[in-house]
Amino acid sequence: MNNELKKFLANGYTPYQSTALAAQMLEKSGFTKTDVFSSLENGDKLYKSEDGALIAVSVGSPTGFMIVGSHTDSPALKLKRGLLSGGRLNVEVYGGAINYTLFDTPLKICGRIYVDDGKKIAAKNVVSDYRVTIPSLAVHLNRGVNGGFAPSAQNDLAPLIGEHPDFLEKLAGKDKPVDYDLYACPDVDPYECGADGEYLCSPRIDNLVSVFSSVKAIAAAKPVGINICVCFDGEETGSRIRRGAAAAFFPKLLEEIFFAAGGKNFAQALRNSFMLSADNAHATHPAHPEKSDPVNKVELGGGIVIKHHPNYATDGLGAATAKKIFSDAGVPYQDFYSNSDAPCGSTIGLITAAASDIRTCDIGVPQLAMHSAVETCKASDIDAMTKGLTAFFSSSVRFNGDGAKIS
Repeated sequence: MNNELKKFLANGYTPYQSTALAAQMLEKSGFTKTDVFSSLENGDKLYKSEDGALIAVSVGSPTGFMIVGSHTDSPALKLKRGLLSGGRLNVEVYGGAINYTLFDTPLKICGRIYVDDGKKIAAKNVVSDYRVTIPSLAVHLNRGVNGGFAPSAQNDLAPLIGEHPDFLEKLAGKDKPVDYDLYACPDVDPYECGADGEYLCSPRIDNLVSVFSSVKAIAAAKPVGINICVCFDGEETGSRIRRGAAAAFFPKLLEEIFFAAGGKNFAQALRNSFMLSADNAHATHPAHPEKSDPVNKVELGGGIVIKHHPNYATDGLGAATAKKIFSDAGVPYQDFYSNSDAPCGSTIGLITAAASDIRTCDIGVPQLAMHSAVETCKASDIDAMTKGLTAFFSSSVRFNGDGAKIS
């Protein structure tokens, strides 16, 4: 099992921590941090990180983009001001967590504090050196718990910290805290399970395995055109934040990068571009196969999932192009279709495709227990994703409306 990935999952508590870890990976691979993309030359490898989002650029010829998008956030409990009675944190739910999995699970307070040093407001990433927890109500006091339990987000999901009203000041250290974006996040070390250790169980598999795989892939590939790895924040709450997929910054940044690299015809470059929206997919649950499509079974260990649904950006040509790239690289893939009687989730693919006019295909690693405090996938599928994205970043695609030329 990949120990680097395990550390990434274990310590990427919030978008602030995960982008910092991704930046370290990029720098070890020869990428340089920048605030502005200007005067780009063939062979340049740069990245920019801000507000829980990250974009890495590897420059070849300014004829088109090969883009992999993912997101850095996962469901968690976001801290509000003050403490509740009994020494409990006052929180609200961020994203669509499986709330009952948060009970009796070790959590850490983590995220970012904004401090006043007397001259300016500065951001400080923090992770508590202690854990908090949400104790369950004993079965003796809640006899119907196993017949159905809908926890109150305000009262039941409040982690126990003790009578420490100064916990924020202690997290800030010598600095004066002014405000914060802090979360209570699962603090469970990733572990292997299965008789052969073939499964990986961890918090934040959705969607940090996509972030990790895309960062590893852009570092390994030699670009034909301009390769971009973009990791957005805010997907779990709809992407409508300053550094989310629905924000103005991404289309503007594409244009900035294109002309900085010496490009001439931006509209043509967009037509010569392809994007993969990498976010995890639902495997068919062995206990509940009726929840999945009755024909197209997504299997753990079956490789990259091509995701089909009106909520995804995938069309036939985009799917065929992605499959061709993966097949030529010897990477297994499979197709996901939602059960037609069940609602289907969505991700960044439709948002970025509409904003950028770039053909997009939604893909992901198959997993179980999505949005649980601990999720499950197969390590071989993460290896397939990394290999497939490396092949993608090593290619170029020219769409002509009715077909595609891959080189």
